[in-house]
This record gives sequence, C-alpha cells and structure tokens, in this order.
Amino acid sequence: MSGQGETGEALALPEGRAEAWRRRTDPRLYGYLLAGFGALVATMATGRPELAALGAPFLALAALGLARSAPPRVSGAVRLDQTRVIEGDEVTGEIVLEWDGPAEVDVLLSGWRGITPLDPAPSIGWSLPPGTGPVTLPFRVAARSWGVHEMGALRVRVRSPKGLLVGEGIVGRGATIRVLPSSLRVDRLLKPVDPRAVAGPHLSRVRGHGTDFAELRPYRPGDRLKDVSWAASARSEEPWVTVHHPERTGIVLVMLDAFLRNDGESAEVLARLARTAWAVASAHLRSQDRVGLLAMGRTAAWLPPQGGRRARLMLLDELLAVGGAAEDLWRPRRPNRRVSVPADALIVGVTSLGSRMFTRDLIHHRRNGHGTVALIVDTEDLLP
Repeated sequence: MSGQGETGEALALPEGRAEAWRRRTDPRLYGYLLAGFGALVATMATGRPELAALGAPFLALAALGLARSAPPRVSGAVRLDQTRVIEGDEVTGEIVLEWDGPAEVDVLLSGWRGITPLDPAPSIGWSLPPGTGPVTLPFRVAARSWGVHEMGALRVRVRSPKGLLVGEGIVGRGATIRVLPSSLRVDRLLKPVDPRAVAGPHLSRVRGHGTDFAELRPYRPGDRLKDVSWAASARSEEPWVTVHHPERTGIVLVMLDAFLRNDGESAEVLARLARTAWAVASAHLRSQDRVGLLAMGRTAAWLPPQGGRRARLMLLDELLAVGGAAEDLWRPRRPNRRVSVPADALIVGVTSLGSRMFTRDLIHHRRNGHGTVALIVDTEDLLP
C-alpha cells in the first residue's frame, strides 16, 4: 500500500467548542507597579527623594505598556502535505498565521499524540519577533505510532511591541493523520480447519451446507432438522427448509491481544501485534478467504468475517481505531462485546503472552472445537 495521501488542511473550530479568545495583562506589569509604588512608599517612610527617582522609570514603563494598542486577533490554520502515511514516514506541513498590525506572536502546536517532531524539536513552536502577518511556518514530523491521530490544537499568544496587554487562545485545529502499520511478509497461509477449494468472492450455484442464504423450499425426506425454517413453516402450516450456498473458501478470525499496561513499551508491543495481524489477514484475503477481526483488551473491535476489497478496507479502519485508542490513554474505552464465532472458523490469536485473560479466551475457543492457532510475537528486547 502506498504511503502517499491527499493534502490535508485544518478545519475551523466546531461551534461551541472553540476556546474563548481572552486578553490579560503581562506578568511584567505587576513587577513594574510593585517596584514603582514600593519606591514611593519607601520615599515617604524615609524622607529620601532619591528613592522616588529609582521607581519613576518602572511606573513610566507600566504606563507606556498600558498605553499601547490592544493586541490584534490572530487567525491560523495547519496544513499537511500528506494525511495518510505508513509507520516511520516523515510528514511535512506548514502553519499559516495572519494578523493586522505589528505584533509579537508565540505559536505552539500542542496536544498531538503518535507524532514525533523533527524540525523544530522537541516541540512544534516558535517565538516570532515583532512584525506583521501573514507568516508561514514550515515544520517536519515523523509518524512513529500507527493509528488515527489528531495533530492537536494551534495555540497563539500575541502582544503589541513592548505592550503589556496579551491576547491568547486556540485559533485552529490540526488535521487528522492516518498512520498505517508497516507491512510484514507472510510466506505461507495458515492451515484451515477443513480443506477447501478456492472459489473466489462469487457465490457458487450449487446448493449445500453453508452460511450464505440461497432459497426457501418445501421439506423433503432426508433434509436436516436444523435446516427447517420454523417461521416460514408456521406461516404456511407446512414444513419448509432453508437452503444455503456451500462454503468454498476458508474463514479466518484474527484475535488481537490488546491487554496492555500504561507504559512506554506497550505502544511498541501493540504495534508489532498489529503488523503481524495485518500481514496474516492480507495474505488470506489475497487467497479469497473471508477474514474477521476481534480485538480484546484496552479497546474492543469486532469485524465479522468477510472477503474482498471492502473487507480489507474495513479491517484496516478497525486496526487504526485500535492503534489510536492505545496511544490516547484518556480516550473512553469501548467495552468488550459478545461475538458469534462461526463454527468452521480458524481462530488466529496474535499475542505477546502478556495477558492471562487473552490466553484463557484462546483456550476456551480451542475447547469448544474451533481450530486455533497462536502466533506469539517476540518482545524480549523491550523488557527492562
């Protein structure tokens, strides 16, 4: 999959969610007033007029700073050259600011996760000298962690040159960047529960045992009792059976271990598990198997087994959602849901053996008669 993506641009803040633009006084004002009036009090207490002369410059600076015009309002946007990249790629972008009149502006892009600043570093921020807008500030970041990440909020602080009135607030939101897991190569497919002839994504014209509906017909001697459609039989007062298309492809359910600790190594562990899951799923989808995803742990995801290009895109979206939730520890967690696993599915557990709960679930499916495989991802190099 190519790492190229479309151009992204920051959108306007949603109504009702924008942080109010506020104005406040510079902390230096209190220092000037304290020094000036302190000198006057000392003059009256000691009767020495030279102390008043020492405080006069501070009072003059305070008066001059307050006499300056109020700081202008600033508008800005964050633009990225790419919004869809692969893990480890570098992304270039720019911040565009505009204001009227001369002003000193401090800029900071804050609140981003899964992104590592490269230039400027270690944070994406600037302190601009007195000048007029518009200003374009280029930056460069690296996509270190897979998932769907927000580029954070664009915060600015502005004041008139030598002024003591400051305006600050959020003037824009960064674009959303989708970081795809890097690919791994799988040389062979996992063995399915039953050998099957690959028939592709189209339904077979042959009727038989399967899960895809074909037709309803009257009951014939020899039909299985489990195929009887009780709803249709009750309406017609005669027994009817449901006929299905036979299964010609394998069914693979990838179980992803997302039970992680809140430490720095957990994100890298989950990234390795996601690469493995994506490699296994991609290989079986290319072989016309139907693939599903079940993520359990810090976040939950469930995608029923299906095939074709749509299944590939939906599987990728679910993996990106899991990666974004693992990176953002404060995001509300989705509860684990009960799922219906097809009886003939091959369950592939992708785990680092860090969770006993996940291991118990995998053993539970094995005892229930499902074909089960455990892919153990080595993480010894991450141990302290």
